[in-house]
Amino acid sequence: MTRKKKNRGNFTRVLGYLLLVLAAVLLLVDPYKNYLIKKGTEENRIVHLTRDDIARNENADVSFDFDNVHTLNATDVLIDQANPADLPTVGAVAIPSVKMNIPIYKGVSNEGMYLGAGTLLPDQQMGISNYPIASHHSIHKDLLFAPLPNVQLGDSIFLTDLDQIYEYRVVMNQEVSADRIDLIEPTPTPIVTLITCDASLVNRIVVQGELVDQTPITKATQEMLDAFEMTQTVPD
Repeated sequence: MTRKKKNRGNFTRVLGYLLLVLAAVLLLVDPYKNYLIKKGTEENRIVHLTRDDIARNENADVSFDFDNVHTLNATDVLIDQANPADLPTVGAVAIPSVKMNIPIYKGVSNEGMYLGAGTLLPDQQMGISNYPIASHHSIHKDLLFAPLPNVQLGDSIFLTDLDQIYEYRVVMNQEVSADRIDLIEPTPTPIVTLITCDASLVNRIVVQGELVDQTPITKATQEMLDAFEMTQTVPD
């Protein structure tokens, strides 16, 4: 065997080993990304905050530039290593029928939309006009807004800012084109609008609900407490 053929064989063998290692790394990256997302949303759930925290975050100076957001990918999550405690949490959204319970952050940011949901308008308020929030699409069925396609008409959506709990009844669940910005515009009646990408990442899944009830946090029902995984109401 010539030295040239031997070197070629060694190179092929090393390349094969490297490809195997790369394949193993790629298999581990996505589960680790999902772990970081799940860990981040759980660490910043509403039960870990106070009304004072929320009030302070409501005054945070944030961006509403949609150019800050791009398709969710493992590289961003792994490199960013975003600390959810650094994000301005202004509430939480829960849909008991699909076991969804994630924090809401003020503003439009890539980190905010892969560690929860972000608000889309500077002056939006729970229980008043339209309250649009968006989160990244995830192929993991239990993360972020991935459960939205399974939400049924008539299901309850709960929002809370640790002052009130707002209950909305689902009246729409549709796949729409990405240019439907009219769906986040103010409305004469109070609604909530939840938006995420569809599986193709081309269109959007939009769920809307109409406000049916508003309850002080101190008078929260057991259903409401369970939705946000709270063990008791906030004391007076």
